[in-house]
Amino acid sequence: MSNPFGGYGPMDRNNGGFIGAGPTRKSYGTDNSAGASSGYGGTSDAGIGSSTNVVPLTNDSTTTTSDVEVGATAEVGQGLTERERMLMRKEEELKRREAKVGLAEREIKALTPNWPCKQYALEYHDIDEEIPPAKRPIMKRLYLNVLLTFAALLINWIAMLGIWFSGDQSGPSYTLWGTMYLLGIPGAWKMWYRPIYFAYRDKATLSYFCFLMSFAAHCFFSVVMALGLPNCAAGGLMTMVQQFAVGNPKAGFMTFLSMLAWIGVAGLSILNIKKVQNEWGKEGVDMTSITEQLRNEVRDQLVPQVASAVARRV
Repeated sequence: MSNPFGGYGPMDRNNGGFIGAGPTRKSYGTDNSAGASSGYGGTSDAGIGSSTNVVPLTNDSTTTTSDVEVGATAEVGQGLTERERMLMRKEEELKRREAKVGLAEREIKALTPNWPCKQYALEYHDIDEEIPPAKRPIMKRLYLNVLLTFAALLINWIAMLGIWFSGDQSGPSYTLWGTMYLLGIPGAWKMWYRPIYFAYRDKATLSYFCFLMSFAAHCFFSVVMALGLPNCAAGGLMTMVQQFAVGNPKAGFMTFLSMLAWIGVAGLSILNIKKVQNEWGKEGVDMTSITEQLRNEVRDQLVPQVASAVARRV
């Protein structure tokens, strides 16, 4: 069929376009991408006609894209989960390293004594640095307790010395109260103060048990000293009455001060031991659990060590 518009190519009856258009033919394929892709002239009718072939491809493409997006989302979710796990592992590793560094710093500080003073330091002691914040109040009360014990021992020693120089030889010998003073200060520090210090610092139940036994004996000792029982080198109530009765007011006054000091020590010690027992009791630590832990320690550590020592000897 000839072209009525002056072209030279035959007309395509299916879509109204021309095949092999002549010089006077204008193409509109640039205005419709569908028509351009079909290879025809590019009129609006051609674009519509070609849409019947494009729609199925578009649906397939959409389905495929959705599948890819879902898969990518799953992969991203897995990637985030793995990243979180990696971050958690790194955080745990950092915590372990910080704990090791803290332990090393504490060991270094422990090797640098600062108590009782820097000039004559004997060992490291720092409540604010080593004791947990919740335990610092009771620990400071116990520290006051041990300092007051030191002061009471010193006042008692001066009172006994005054009685001795006053010419009263009926009391205990200077060897007894001198030994009591020299051993009492390190004994109080080592026997009950340091154990409870380590118990709060390290949450050590066995150290608490050692404190409990030693501090109970300390409470009994303080009461005896406050009463001033005869022949006990105690500058307490009975000794004060005796010194005033024999006309020795200076020694009587010193024993009066000693009595007040021991009353303070005894009262504070009784309050502190009750406070400490209540705190550890709230944490589930009692004599039953302590006995069980001691039994386990003996079974797991002491018995193997003794067996190993016997085996080496044999």
